Amino acid sequence: MSRHNTDDLLRSLRQGEEWFRAVFEGSAMGIAVIDMHGRFIEGNTAFLRMVGLTPEELRDLPLAALDHPEDHPRDEQLFRGLVAGDLAHYQLEKRYLRNDGTAFPVRLTASVVRDPTGRPRFCVAMVDDVSQRNRAEAEREVLEERLRHLALHDPLTGLPNRLLLAERMLEATRSLADEPGARCAVLFLDLDRFKNVNDSMGHGAGDELLRQVAARLAACARPEDTVARFGGDEFILFLPRVGGPRDALALAERVREVLAAPLELGSYHAYTSASVGIALGEAGDTPDDLLRNADMAMYHAKASGGPPCAVFDRSMHRAVVERLRLETDLRAAVERGELTLFFQPIVSLATGGVAGAEALARWDHPVHGRVPPDRFISLAEDTGLIGALGGWVLNEAARQVSEWRASFPSAAELEVSVNLSAQQLREPGLVDAVADTLHEHGLPPGALKLELTESSLVEDPVAAAGVLRALKKRDVQVYLDDFGTGYSSLSSLHRLPLDALKIDRSFVAGLDGGSTGAHKGAEIVGTIVALARSLGVRVVAEGVETREQLHALQLLGCDFAQGYLIGRPLPASEFASAFLGASPLQV
Repeated sequence: MSRHNTDDLLRSLRQGEEWFRAVFEGSAMGIAVIDMHGRFIEGNTAFLRMVGLTPEELRDLPLAALDHPEDHPRDEQLFRGLVAGDLAHYQLEKRYLRNDGTAFPVRLTASVVRDPTGRPRFCVAMVDDVSQRNRAEAEREVLEERLRHLALHDPLTGLPNRLLLAERMLEATRSLADEPGARCAVLFLDLDRFKNVNDSMGHGAGDELLRQVAARLAACARPEDTVARFGGDEFILFLPRVGGPRDALALAERVREVLAAPLELGSYHAYTSASVGIALGEAGDTPDDLLRNADMAMYHAKASGGPPCAVFDRSMHRAVVERLRLETDLRAAVERGELTLFFQPIVSLATGGVAGAEALARWDHPVHGRVPPDRFISLAEDTGLIGALGGWVLNEAARQVSEWRASFPSAAELEVSVNLSAQQLREPGLVDAVADTLHEHGLPPGALKLELTESSLVEDPVAAAGVLRALKKRDVQVYLDDFGTGYSSLSSLHRLPLDALKIDRSFVAGLDGGSTGAHKGAEIVGTIVALARSLGVRVVAEGVETREQLHALQLLGCDFAQGYLIGRPLPASEFASAFLGASPLQV
């Protein structure tokens, strides 16, 4: 097109089609007008700023002048199809070159403008600089990868955690069927006298002991083996293939020999040993079977007073029989009044005052005494009793908080958190049951927080999201408990109507215990706080046991905290005396 024709076209654009001019000049998106020969006629301010050119420099410039050389052939082919009438419009992502030669990504949409007779007049390209979007996506991928690593590894030792261990065990046990006679083995290790180190030398020394033990165990393993921290002072060695019990026992003895050497904890030397339970797996065994059997063998070794290593055999089924007896007793525990609720305070780090309490079930068995919560809660989940137990906890927690709100001025806005299991989440009448309980006790929906673990949400994320949305419509808040110990992708978190993330105690524990450990712990917690802020939810830290941890959480912008430093779980009467009286706690 000649300069005369270009000027005529440019003049007609400026004199007519006022709506087009308004959009053209006022758009924040880059817009360029291109003649039918592939030369720029005009660009709006946003486009000129994007490519770093003046109007005069842009005019008559061919498309190829701005295209990245690798992207131009595709763009030129599409443009020819547009000019020939084969395409009404096209869209693609490509790279442009600025005037200084730097490349940047854009999303381009090109179309033809025709006159009233249908004759093509010029092309319009709408160009969006997607550099920021690409950077955000890259940062999001990095963050998600970091969170995935956190979700699959123990933050203290760096070893695989239960989740990664389960993945590897499942893969290995499934493959046993393809190799007749093949066996695998699980070594379940429990450190002896670890509590003595914690109590006498502090948690920092205990953490360092665990790190050194982890390194020694890793050195004993073959490349194909997995060494995992199972929790507390328990470790797992998983051997995907093993010759037999003699090989597993030999490894257990080698581990005990390695652990027998003194551990240097600052200026002190500490000694530890381990009780080891061994379970051999064959085709048909599941990871849960192997872990349970190895755990039983370990307890057998620890309790027997004999050799510190034991291989599981069927004679160890006594624990299963005892569990069945406990199940029978649990079914009648509510009716007999053996279950009670304890309450642990949750404080606001902004005000220092008690903002709420977590309701925790306790069972005082008439024969066995206090049954550990993790024992009877897991029993209730396995036997289908969790629905009845959870319903009792919900109703009793609501009743107690309603009573406190009416009796203590300081508790007028007290909130209560209740744990919800995966099975309860699947119950069809859950939402109505929660609403009815709140109504019965005269509580506003905001007084109740339901706590769910990541694992309970990932079993059926679509159904779980539907239940959460229904709860949200009733203004009931939902907290994601033990965050970081499971794996939730950022995309799934964005889709869930959550109100808060509860940072798992294992991450909080990393906030003290030496400058290097504390710095790493603060980085992990800071990442979770930043994620929560991006989701628009609050953050609650669990397991706060030291002033150092509390101060670090305040600096990192955490909203709420709970733990033994603030208060242990207490019966209702003791909780009211300690935290709701005339002089309530201030952190």
